[in-house]
Amino acid sequence: MTMDMIIVLLLLVFVVIALLTHVIPYGVAGMICCVTLVLTGVFTIEESFASMSSGNCIMVACMIVVASALGKLSFIKKLQSKMQQMKGTKGILLLLIIFGFTILLSQFMGSTACLSIMILLVQALDSDSEIQPGRIFFVVAVMNCLWVSRIPIGMGVAMTGIINSLYSGIGGPENMLSTADFLKVGIIPSIIGTVYCLLFYRLIPKTVMNEAAAPAGAQKKDEPPLSPVGEAVIWAVFIAVTVGFMFQDVVGSNISNIIPAAGVLVMILFKVLPVKQVTATLSSDMIFMVIGMQTMSSALSATGVDKLIGQGVLKILGSNPSGLMVVIVFCLVATVMTNFMNNMGTMSVLIPIAASTAIAGGYNVRNVVLVVAATAWMMAFVLPTGSSAAIMGFGMGNHNPMKTMKFTLPLIVILVVSLIISANIFYPIM
Repeated sequence: MTMDMIIVLLLLVFVVIALLTHVIPYGVAGMICCVTLVLTGVFTIEESFASMSSGNCIMVACMIVVASALGKLSFIKKLQSKMQQMKGTKGILLLLIIFGFTILLSQFMGSTACLSIMILLVQALDSDSEIQPGRIFFVVAVMNCLWVSRIPIGMGVAMTGIINSLYSGIGGPENMLSTADFLKVGIIPSIIGTVYCLLFYRLIPKTVMNEAAAPAGAQKKDEPPLSPVGEAVIWAVFIAVTVGFMFQDVVGSNISNIIPAAGVLVMILFKVLPVKQVTATLSSDMIFMVIGMQTMSSALSATGVDKLIGQGVLKILGSNPSGLMVVIVFCLVATVMTNFMNNMGTMSVLIPIAASTAIAGGYNVRNVVLVVAATAWMMAFVLPTGSSAAIMGFGMGNHNPMKTMKFTLPLIVILVVSLIISANIFYPIM
């Protein structure tokens, strides 16, 4: 083990403790990691702070500004009034509507884009009810993890190709996935997870959403209503951003990620948003958290810590493991890994190892590969380091991971069990 690996592992321990205790702001913890990586020589300044200029970070920052502008619309006031009437039995219908929008958007755009748009719906909820913004936005983040790219339309079509590319040189054509495989293995756990969210969302603490995110951007009582031009500008920006996300494969990620920034500039020029509000939002704790988490994910990969974890998996399995044991171990390891690395990083490390292990043991390659792939996306919500959805769920929802674990840990157990059963129904391990 090299000194760089030791430094990154120590920083990982620090991040976990900081995230779980929430003693220091998430963004401060992220910046401590970025600065430490430079001071110890693991990364250069350019490498450590590269996330600041990444398309994803710029998009997240500007989408928070766009979301705050959406709170000024008269439509939001009407929507909020309507939602406040939907209590009791109607509250379940309201949750189903929110869940339905989340599932739909999760098929056509990335997690960050999906959640950025869902803020519009969630911020209209009554902050004094059981179905209040901070709590429900976290549920929406979990729902996104459960359903992202699940259905083979939009981004779901590309998912099969991504997974196949990670082990095409190992598995051979007969072991490659077809378009519907990712859906078949994950549909049962996704449905069960959705029912769990519907029944047990109250286990998530009520919180006040990050001030940079939602209701804070709404129209103040002493503030004059928006002019028809102002409303039209906000709607035009929102529609342009949504269309850009939906057709990202056509226009490219550079264009779709920069549209929110262009929208922010338009709203400033039309005096829809004051410059002070925009700059305050762009420098919020949430943004620095995104930068820090992306940098730590890069550090895990660049120093080889991710491969070290992969080697550990092989040692755990031993020389002659049973087929079921192979699936269980890979599922559990992927669950842990995906909450510290990004989804793609977890798949990139574990899928080649999973495929090789399955071939060597004479097991069904599709079973193990699909379990790893589904786990990497489905279970990444326990810690803010898990995924872009988790970053936004914890950051914007202002949640402490320790306090959300009474909701997330039982869900993880349910998902692990149902996923393994589902995989063995469609693709028996032997």
